[in-house]
Amino acid sequence: MTFTIILLMDKIFKLIELIINRGGNVTNILMLLLYISPSFLAFTIPVAVLLGILLTLGRLSGDSEVIAFKASGISLYQLYVPVAIFSISAYLITSFLVFYGLPWGNRGFISTLSLLAKSKPDVEVKERVFNDSFKGLVVYVDKVPVQGKKMEGILIYDERDKENVNTIFAQEGFLISSPQSQEVVLELLNGSIHRLAPQTNTYQKIKFVTDDLRIELGMSVADIERKFKEHEMSIDELKKKIEKMKAQGEDTTNQEVELHKRRAVPFACIVFALIGVPLGIQPRRSGRSYGFVFSILVLLAYYISLIAFEMFAVRRVVPAFWAGWSPTFIFGGLGIYLLVKAANESPFKPAVWLIEGLDLFQKKWRKLSNNV
Repeated sequence: MTFTIILLMDKIFKLIELIINRGGNVTNILMLLLYISPSFLAFTIPVAVLLGILLTLGRLSGDSEVIAFKASGISLYQLYVPVAIFSISAYLITSFLVFYGLPWGNRGFISTLSLLAKSKPDVEVKERVFNDSFKGLVVYVDKVPVQGKKMEGILIYDERDKENVNTIFAQEGFLISSPQSQEVVLELLNGSIHRLAPQTNTYQKIKFVTDDLRIELGMSVADIERKFKEHEMSIDELKKKIEKMKAQGEDTTNQEVELHKRRAVPFACIVFALIGVPLGIQPRRSGRSYGFVFSILVLLAYYISLIAFEMFAVRRVVPAFWAGWSPTFIFGGLGIYLLVKAANESPFKPAVWLIEGLDLFQKKWRKLSNNV
């Protein structure tokens, strides 16, 4: 929950701004957060599994419970059984979120945004700012009175029709919204339209007393889906996009990397369990601080390798398959190696050195604190 909230903080402010501009209430914010949570949980559950295992076994090791288990004839492999069941359960939950929770969240997110758009088909136009909230339009307004929808000193750059780009000036204007048609009518007064016809290379200037500019604001499902990034798509949507791009002769390396990475990420629960058990039972006086340190180091190493192999795939150094699965194979092999060493009571030297370094740092810090 803590990891998920940290990742959601950036989205919360954007959603609150969306609710304020589009209308809505706290329920809408909570529903939108619920719909986007599967995309975050797919990454935070493996992280939580690693930290939970390190803290639990670190506490057991710090209280000499691991020694008591071994003295009772319980091997490390027997201790690993409940951890394995826990990690496999987390893997199944994460896989369910990746394959089914993410598409459900996308559909719900789209439907909620569509309802918000229909409930308040309006846009806040800020004065002395180039507003690009209108599709195909850039609107600049010199003055917007505090009350009402009246605007003064209007400049509009209209490129909805690429062949006939218009620049519109108007002294005054009014925004008139229509919930039924999902449109906003921008009624302009006392202005002119400037146009350069590329076919004839002629300049046209049209003066008007009143002119209505219709702007469609309703967000359709297709429009929102097109804005989805690869990491926000479901696996089926990614496959369809890859097939479509291949049919058009486009490069699909990024999409294929994301597809393999999506399939490999749930296995991080099992991989982190393999690594967490031998690191967690390292002999120490107190297990909590070491658990945080080990988890941060393992997570940094895992996700840095994931990013590195992704860069290699984009540069065609390795195939897309290895970009997603290499960290899983590397850290899975490392976890098995550490587990065998720990079962044979052969200490892992880098972990021992790290613990000794942390012990020395804590002693120095306590001594410094006592002197102060």
